[in-house]
Amino acid sequence: MLFRAGRSMGWDYDIFFSYAHADGKAALPVIEALRARNLRVFHDDREITDGESIVRRIVEGLGRARMLVAWYSSTYPTRRACQWELTSALIAARHEFPDGRTVERRILALNPEAGTGQLHPADILANKYVDARGVPAEELATRAAALLDGLAGSFGEIRTLGGPRWYGGNPRAASSRFVGRFPDMWRIDERLSKNRIALITGESVGLVQVQGMGGIGKTLLAEEYARRFCAAYPGGIFWLNAAQGQDLGAQRQGFAGNLGIATAGLGPEAVAGALKEKLADLDGYLWIVDDLPPNAGSADLNAWSAPTANGATLVTTRGTGLGDAGFVHRLGLLSDTEAYELLTGRRPPRTDAKRAAREILDLLGNHALAVDVAGAAVEMLGYAGFRDRLRNPAEDATELAAELADDLPTDHARQIAATLLDSIDRLDAAGLRFLHLAALLAPAPIPLSLAADVFARLPGGADGLAEAARAVKAATREALAEHIPGDGEDDGDAVSVHVLVSRTLRFHKGEPPPAMRDAAVAALTEAMRQAKDIRTHAALLPLVPHARALTEDLPEAPAATLLVWLGNFNRARGAYADAAADFRRTVEAGKRLLGNEHPSTLTSMSNLAEMLGAQGDHGGARALQEQELALSRRVQGDEHPGTLTSMNNLASTLWAQGDHGGAQALLEQVLALSRRVLGDEHPHTLTSMNNLAATLRAQGDHGGARALQEQVLALSRRVLSDEHPHTLTSMNNLAATLRAQGDHDGARALHEQVLALRRRVQGDEHPDTLGSISNLARTLLHLGDAQGARALAAEALPVALRKYGRAPELSRALIALAEHLGVPVP
Repeated sequence: MLFRAGRSMGWDYDIFFSYAHADGKAALPVIEALRARNLRVFHDDREITDGESIVRRIVEGLGRARMLVAWYSSTYPTRRACQWELTSALIAARHEFPDGRTVERRILALNPEAGTGQLHPADILANKYVDARGVPAEELATRAAALLDGLAGSFGEIRTLGGPRWYGGNPRAASSRFVGRFPDMWRIDERLSKNRIALITGESVGLVQVQGMGGIGKTLLAEEYARRFCAAYPGGIFWLNAAQGQDLGAQRQGFAGNLGIATAGLGPEAVAGALKEKLADLDGYLWIVDDLPPNAGSADLNAWSAPTANGATLVTTRGTGLGDAGFVHRLGLLSDTEAYELLTGRRPPRTDAKRAAREILDLLGNHALAVDVAGAAVEMLGYAGFRDRLRNPAEDATELAAELADDLPTDHARQIAATLLDSIDRLDAAGLRFLHLAALLAPAPIPLSLAADVFARLPGGADGLAEAARAVKAATREALAEHIPGDGEDDGDAVSVHVLVSRTLRFHKGEPPPAMRDAAVAALTEAMRQAKDIRTHAALLPLVPHARALTEDLPEAPAATLLVWLGNFNRARGAYADAAADFRRTVEAGKRLLGNEHPSTLTSMSNLAEMLGAQGDHGGARALQEQELALSRRVQGDEHPGTLTSMNNLASTLWAQGDHGGAQALLEQVLALSRRVLGDEHPHTLTSMNNLAATLRAQGDHGGARALQEQVLALSRRVLSDEHPHTLTSMNNLAATLRAQGDHDGARALHEQVLALRRRVQGDEHPDTLGSISNLARTLLHLGDAQGARALAAEALPVALRKYGRAPELSRALIALAEHLGVPVP
């Protein structure tokens, strides 16, 4: 959510006073002394931790003030809101003048401590603070007031402050339990910003890897950095999930759609090019690559990194093999203070329980995920009770620790494992069911709607949504899952489960029950049936990684069917190589599970051949189609509709290879068989007639083509109605033939009928409608009506460019027509 300051000029406050709630008694005299000087001071004594409230206070207070004064006690850097306020002020101040000369005027740190170790960022504050020990409040107010002389403009006028523009994944609210890591974030920012000038000048801002073992908070750190430092990235935050099996091309397509790029008909390379062009025009942006696999190489890193120089790349990974790429920030365990805050946040310990809390942290080694899960446990079990359970882990914990040895600190692995196991054991049936689902799916946010659909399909399932909500509540109560609220109608709630939790569940409870997998495959297959319509892809993108996870192996036919729909998804978005890979696997699965001659296997062969042809491998497509046709004839017979379809597809490939005679001969066979088996009025027969007519026309036999097309049109009108899309296509084909014969008046009459019907049935912006406008314009041009042709081109071209971009064939044809007619091209 993006908040903006209400004023565009001037300021409402002279000073925004930032301090920890616990320091209110010490800070208040300074605030009163400032007000005594008739200065307008914003201060808020509420203790807030959630991201939305923090952003609102920054926008409504800091954004309308011209200076920040921080009471920088040892408590100050442990408070999330204080850190966020200071970060926003520093980003705005350093943006005003990149050399930093106004930072020390706009930001004043009052240090009431004997040391300076708590001051972050140290390079800015450690030598420029005011020692507030024993100094009267009036004197401190005088020091602050002196800096205001000649200081114009508010922080919000220098730099827009607010929540980030978030693209990709689910825009997270950022966990209110996030603690500490302030020095880590400034260290990351120092490297990303390259002396804090590059983001303003547009130079390359580099790459930072955040490396560390599983469960120590790499992902959460990246999220929190993005939210706190978002003012430095006005172009937005782009979040990619790079875990094993994730689809980079699909995520790029999602970004393109978010940025208003028309992707209809564009393949992955064209989408990547259009996205790169759009990103290059943005102000600095942050490109977060989360969970890059440990075995990733330099080529993988290059592929996933920001595609333009004005993008800063932040990578999280468990791997250490890319140590020489960019800057490596090795994330450690939580500090004692941070871990204590995380553990005790839900249930502050009484005096007698503080020692037990410290012992729990010693046993867990301050491992972030384990401490968070322990914090949920002590809320119910108490500190002493949970500590006692950790002291003597069960044998299962020892075995799990060995299983997770590569991801856990050696000295604390047994206790961390015991914590995860204990929390899973406390789950009710619904919570356990949800974790089983998460273990089946990809390590990516799971849409709540998907969980609800799966639950409704399980034996005895009734209200899937209610069951999913109960399950998520149970899992999040134990800190085994994170609920991610949706943002708008098209972005529903989702739930994230850490991969360590999923691995623990598999170890402790075994593989998910077969019924769970069956329900998940069925739910995803039904959803992915919309994949052929590219307009549905934005809604399908969150489901794709989970469908991929369920099709890594193909032990049964339903999973192979799901893979077919993933292939259709790739085919629809023009990712022909990816679609071919999917269809090749379905061919292999079909042969293994159903046999070489099963209709589903033959359909997969046909799909694969089509994708080979789409990539220009007509020889490979022809060989596969000839094999499929031979099998279809033997198994289904010469007159089976499937065999006729195979013949038609092979004819198309022959035509693409230049064998027009062979294509015509095959299509004549198809038409004769279709008439005899299906009848003259069957849609398959009409399609065969249309295809043969197109072949005749392409070879110059306009008379033969016209005769067939007139038959098709008459039959289509009688069987399907004047408004059916097939009838409109038949009218359009006949009009093209009339024009080729020189009958421009006849062609015009048909094109006008087609256009009027398509406007009424399909709407003014449908691609077929725009194509009809183009066809009519070209016919008018042949008739000498250049003015009418120009009017039509001027109407259609802006719509095509806005809806579908410049790359599709339709847009290219309209651009060429407009240029020929002298119509300005936007």
